[in-house]
Amino acid sequence: MIKRVNVRIIESPKEFTKFLRAEDRKKIISLAKKIEGKRIVHLNATAEGGGVAEILKSVIPYLRSLGIQAEWYALDSSKIPKRFFVLADKIRYASQGMEMSMSKDDWDFYKKVNRSFADEFRRVYYDVLVVHDWQPIFMTDYLENKKPRILFYHADTSTPYGPVWKEIVRVMENYRYILFNNKDFTNNSLPKKKVKLFHGAIDPLLLKQKIVPKKEARCYLQPFGISPDGLLIVQVSRFDVWKNPLGVIDAFKAVQKKHPKTQLVLAGIEEATDNPAAEGAFKEVETAAKGVPNVHLFFRKGNIQSIEEFTMMLQNAADIVIQNSIREGFGLTVSEAMWKAKPVIGGPASGVRLQIRDGKDGLIAKSSRELANHIMFLLSHPKERKEMGKKAKETVRKKFLTPSLVCDHIKLYQKVL
Repeated sequence: MIKRVNVRIIESPKEFTKFLRAEDRKKIISLAKKIEGKRIVHLNATAEGGGVAEILKSVIPYLRSLGIQAEWYALDSSKIPKRFFVLADKIRYASQGMEMSMSKDDWDFYKKVNRSFADEFRRVYYDVLVVHDWQPIFMTDYLENKKPRILFYHADTSTPYGPVWKEIVRVMENYRYILFNNKDFTNNSLPKKKVKLFHGAIDPLLLKQKIVPKKEARCYLQPFGISPDGLLIVQVSRFDVWKNPLGVIDAFKAVQKKHPKTQLVLAGIEEATDNPAAEGAFKEVETAAKGVPNVHLFFRKGNIQSIEEFTMMLQNAADIVIQNSIREGFGLTVSEAMWKAKPVIGGPASGVRLQIRDGKDGLIAKSSRELANHIMFLLSHPKERKEMGKKAKETVRKKFLTPSLVCDHIKLYQKVL
């Protein structure tokens, strides 16, 4: 039920420390030496798809290049009953405030599967265990090993649904620290001394962050039905109620009245195996988009050879990138687009607002009408689009690159050890 995930090799820290300031380069090397050889193990729900997997694909090899024995394990969905992931979705939605029914039988089943995770995980040696999210959270109830455990909870727990939340709070006692992406996602019922804030970051060494000329990106996308001509708006995000793709469709309908040749791409290619609700969300968007010209939806992989390359090309091809999230822990796609010097219009989610300074290096829209107005302004003002994109790139360079996040990780490991 649990599998080890292989990651790429970074031969030398010099490959990524070049993105840090001189004083920070010295700091990260010095910190890493203090826990050199220690075994740090991360466990999450899936090795593919979603922001957690994206971050671990980078953090693990960075740590290894610094002499730390970092390992990554993920749940093997092919060996886990589908019912487990349906219940996991319920817990996620309840954590974020939706009323969800979980019977005693549901909880017994969910914890039984977690016991199976623990049975397999007993063979894994670690000095520090980092568990991500609600799927394997109860596993620690069944582990005799009392070595330091850290929980990273990537959901908004500020106003959770009580009956479900009380079970989650109880198991959180097993963890030394509980990490959140931003302060707005924390819950007042948690001990303040346990709560730490770790914002997301993007890896400048990945193909996904490659910067290519817009013309080249448009040519790449042409076989997928996207015209190389005209203006292009893109949202790269899984089909999920919290990402509000229906709001993007509503805004685009208004935009089309003044800019009829503009194209919209909503790309949420289903790669994660822990999100059974995505199918229903996509069908709702598909229905809403019927009859709206120049809308391109991507949900199935189909003939896309590399999702990472396809995503990178979409962001490079775009004139405007949207992340219309209502709830978002961080939203890596925001920084990804900003790194490519694109003006990003974000939704009201706190994780999006964490990255965008409204009116300076991006825009925030609190409604579909405001989103439409922001889009039409940027479409009509190419000079402002370009200037906003340049400022966006510099913001990411200073705040949201993986080398800085890895430094924060190392500090925490050193503290718990």
